[in-house]
Amino acid sequence: MGKYLIIGPSSQLLGMRIAKLLNIETITTETKKFPDGENYLRLNIDDESIIEGNDIIIIQTTGASTKENQNARIMELFMMISAAKRMNPQNLTVVVPYLAYGRQDKIFRPGETRFASVIVKMIDSLGIDKFYTVDVHAPDILNDFSIPAKNLDPMSEIANYVKVLNLNNAIVIAPDKGGVARSEQFAAHLGENIPVKLFSKERDVRTGEIEMYADIDLSGHDVIISDDIIATGGTMANAIKISKKCGANKILAVGTHALLLENAAYRILNAGADEIIGTDSIDTPVSKVSLAKLIAKQLE
Repeated sequence: MGKYLIIGPSSQLLGMRIAKLLNIETITTETKKFPDGENYLRLNIDDESIIEGNDIIIIQTTGASTKENQNARIMELFMMISAAKRMNPQNLTVVVPYLAYGRQDKIFRPGETRFASVIVKMIDSLGIDKFYTVDVHAPDILNDFSIPAKNLDPMSEIANYVKVLNLNNAIVIAPDKGGVARSEQFAAHLGENIPVKLFSKERDVRTGEIEMYADIDLSGHDVIISDDIIATGGTMANAIKISKKCGANKILAVGTHALLLENAAYRILNAGADEIIGTDSIDTPVSKVSLAKLIAKQLE
């Protein structure tokens, strides 16, 4: 039984890195949009028998970028799964490094939808055998899968990158209560006795506006502000400004999924960050930490 990695249009670099580590053949895709906006996708193969009876892995991140929005990326994912499934693989494993809509896991206002669960159930309905994602915002949503589904933890890989930067008196900042557990986990990988401090954050559920405050002495400390997703950078920029006011020296803005939309990079650097660090779950200029080893280890 052979093994092939189908690399989606949004995970080109990460997909190739994983394929090299696993020493397996790759299949790319052909995509376009019809004049009415419909997506088109085909697997770049001339013989469908290379799928039949073999182990097939699909990798496609679903984050928005300057090239496509998350809806198009999700449709491409569905099309890749549908095409591969039609050709009767022995096993079909799907890797979605960044799972779009993962933050819509709770109901805050009457009339809302818990759409993260809907996305999970849609993927599950396509008949795949295993599912992997990385640092998903709400891991509990994976319980809606009927198949084995796992949330991979990238904290050690990110920490290894940060360690070589030789920070002084490092402190990890959690920008809100929801990020405390992952910040503590990150700090543990970073070294012994690395403190974690919490900033208080309140978000207006109607306008999305954020109020953040803290009364912490950060004088003489280098600060790592750690979050799972950096979208427009509003939360991160606020945390950076407060860190500066509290006396922080060097400030690193760290996000597993650095989408960096709507001038987010400028907003973060202008607030006073010395560096933005993301992973290659999203292909951007700040994708400095590769998830290839983490994912390849699971796929072995």
